[in-house]
Amino acid sequence: MKIIKVITIFFLIFLVTPFSYGQSSERNFSNILQTYYLYKDKDLIDKTIDFVNHSPMSYKRLEPILTGFFGALFLYDKEVKKSFVSNFDKIEKPDIKELLVTLSSSNIDTLYSKKKITTEYNDMNWASYFATGNVKYIDNIISKVTYENERTDINLFLAGATAKWSLCSNASQDELVKKHLNTLKDKNENIKEILQEDPQHFKDKMLEILKEQKSKGIWN
Repeated sequence: MKIIKVITIFFLIFLVTPFSYGQSSERNFSNILQTYYLYKDKDLIDKTIDFVNHSPMSYKRLEPILTGFFGALFLYDKEVKKSFVSNFDKIEKPDIKELLVTLSSSNIDTLYSKKKITTEYNDMNWASYFATGNVKYIDNIISKVTYENERTDINLFLAGATAKWSLCSNASQDELVKKHLNTLKDKNENIKEILQEDPQHFKDKMLEILKEQKSKGIWN
């Protein structure tokens, strides 16, 4: 795995690149995906359909985020699910439509219980949190932090390292994330470190370990 891939999909897609695709109001699809639980945007469905119909992104890149976001939201808000289901025919891409249809009849928590531990798992849980504001999805990410100590399986290491980085980054921007981590810091040394350091610290640490393991011929 190339080092450049250590940046999580969620960061790469939604926190760096601005999107418009004809969306003229102040809150575009990217904004909505990051803070829906705070604003409960009334035009969520219209903007989602507009985005997926026009986005040049591949299904592989979109699938984890859409799964995490709508899988949790459909479970949490039956009215949104009902309204979206009635608009599924407006989705032009068959694979995206099939994904959302499947999510409308699935339980995201069951999916998480069977999901492999990867950076994608973290991305999905952040999307679920931003959709609902439910801190159990933050707890899912916290539970993977200890994998930062893994030095054999690169995928497990990246899951742990990006969990730490993303928790630190979001704690500096989201009051609910910070509040939740503060309730746990006295029982968890990793949480203390996450609250004390800045996101760059964890990114630098992650890259240094990757380079070190690569120099040893362990991770190529």
